[in-house]
Amino acid sequence: MIADRPEDWHPSAIVAGSVISIALLASWFVEPTRSVWMALDLRFFWATNDTLAWGRPWQTLWAAANFRAVDLIPAVLMVGLYGHYVFRRGRDQLARWFAVGLMLTGLLVAAKRFADALSVVNRRSPTLVFADAHRLSDLVPWIPTKDTAVDSFPGDHSMVLLICAGVLSFYLPRAWAVIAWIIAVVFTMPRLMSGAHWLSDNLVGSLALALFLLTWVLATPLHSVTTDGLEGLFGHLKKLAASRRRT
Repeated sequence: MIADRPEDWHPSAIVAGSVISIALLASWFVEPTRSVWMALDLRFFWATNDTLAWGRPWQTLWAAANFRAVDLIPAVLMVGLYGHYVFRRGRDQLARWFAVGLMLTGLLVAAKRFADALSVVNRRSPTLVFADAHRLSDLVPWIPTKDTAVDSFPGDHSMVLLICAGVLSFYLPRAWAVIAWIIAVVFTMPRLMSGAHWLSDNLVGSLALALFLLTWVLATPLHSVTTDGLEGLFGHLKKLAASRRRT
């Protein structure tokens, strides 16, 4: 049980991660920091949105980057990165690595629930707030693109990427971790460039939730208890299947 895994408790990390994530989220709701975030949001949005007038190639690039099917690319890259490490260095513990993958999947589901709980904020994306903003759906109408959001806070797309990068950083060596973070940062940009999210949707909402969840999973025995349980289940199922084949 969780209480029986004292080696997996990291109190300093729990305190630091919890305080930082709660303080970051609180900074978005209270003054004077809320005004700072709002000012940064406006400056960043207009700085990026103005670039969409640069010409058709630039517009097409970001319209394509916000095409819904393109969202599969970072998912494929993260899975590919994980699989590359597993089949290169972890073949002798495939059940263990599969259990880690399932644990990450469960964490992402929980993260989506947390994000939905914060959607009561009902913050509209900047492209819905400013009628004079450049919208990729108007500039490049032949590409179905994500450039608006009725509930933009927090940015669930970037939150998923941050959690994936965090978990991979915990389990994989530094080289793989660096690549995971590059993927997360690069594929967070399209929603910001299209105006589907404000900067603080990601820097506050996504980051705060991702950090909080990662802290309470990776700095506690929850991750090891979950993966140990799944690995044990796989072993039991394997023995059951073997016994059935013998009969």
